Amino acid sequence: MDGSNFEIRPANDDEMKQFGAVGNYVFANNRLPNEDEPPPPLLSQWSLAAFHGDRVVATSGGYPFRMRFNGKAIATDGVTAVGTYPGYRRRGLVRQMISGLIHRAHENEVPTSILWASMGAIYQRFGYGLASTQVSYRLRREYMQFQFGEPAEGHTRLLDKDGALDHCKFVYRMFGSGRTLLLHRAEVLWDIMFRRAEDQHTHVAVHFTDDEQPDAYCLYQTKWTDGDAPGPNQVLNVLDFAWVDMNGYRGMWEYLASHDLVKRIDWWNAPEDDPAPEMMLEPRMLERRTGDGIWLRVNDVDATLAGRGYDMPGEATVRVREDDICPWNVGSYRISTSGEETEVEKLSGSPNVDLDVTVNGLASLVSGHSSATTLHRIGRIEASNPNKLPELDSLFSTRHRPTCANGF
Repeated sequence: MDGSNFEIRPANDDEMKQFGAVGNYVFANNRLPNEDEPPPPLLSQWSLAAFHGDRVVATSGGYPFRMRFNGKAIATDGVTAVGTYPGYRRRGLVRQMISGLIHRAHENEVPTSILWASMGAIYQRFGYGLASTQVSYRLRREYMQFQFGEPAEGHTRLLDKDGALDHCKFVYRMFGSGRTLLLHRAEVLWDIMFRRAEDQHTHVAVHFTDDEQPDAYCLYQTKWTDGDAPGPNQVLNVLDFAWVDMNGYRGMWEYLASHDLVKRIDWWNAPEDDPAPEMMLEPRMLERRTGDGIWLRVNDVDATLAGRGYDMPGEATVRVREDDICPWNVGSYRISTSGEETEVEKLSGSPNVDLDVTVNGLASLVSGHSSATTLHRIGRIEASNPNKLPELDSLFSTRHRPTCANGF
């Protein structure tokens, strides 16, 4: 039995229960079904599955997201639900599904795809490059002290969803305006953020200035854990944290630290350039850990280069060496930007170029995760003139380190 014995197509509405069962098995989701829970947000028309006869044996899908790309909005395919029953692995089904999603995105004029990888090695084979670093903290509450500065001005209020949502939307828009990989949140994404998880209520706190303007919010959960010693044994899990300025940021941390029965504050997905390590009195007590975050795939080189934001004038020529899934990407491109408007031209022939890059390396470069200098140093790209690398670093830099606050 090889790949030719399977049909690759979207599931229909009646097949989505089978579709979901594959993911539940692969990712060890053993929770009993809850009839009160809303259905999963992945619609059948966004799915792509492998069928053996009438049985779904492998799954994938793509959410039609828009994300920030150094301050500009760009369409992206949020790849999700990729899994295969064990008896059907090593038959090329994932390659067929991922290739199908990439081709579908390209046909729909979606220039990029993003995903959280269960294993990064899987997706690098398909042209994905590392686009962000995921940072987590495990902070003992009593060590939440700042090195410098005065307490935040204003106050924090615990609100319900209806009372908090408009404030959260405002802060999130301000927080995300110049960022990269942060998703535009439709109502369904906000609903998911506020949803109960693991039978824990999701709380939302909003910090306001003295003149009642929201400047930070935090979604979090608290729960009791078993402890080895007497004393507070709650853990506070930060789910979503955004701020307008440092006053709101400080004010929200001060609020979290005021939970006297909390032993530890966990934040699973802080931005890589989160200021806490530079501000805390004992930064090592954050127990900061890093790992791979979002992986990005360039489905259309021309549209991706033109669709990101650039913060200064500049020009560069880039060659994509090969792309077995998207052959239309292979070639040389000239990028010319004023910092406000950008033109991209695909060049004919074999011109001299500044950078010769793999499609994986291009993803890391355009996302701002890795500089041209770094990629050249590690052998991911070739530079015709290494002396020009600092100029190219500036051209492809981003205002903030790339980050995505949503799981999907």
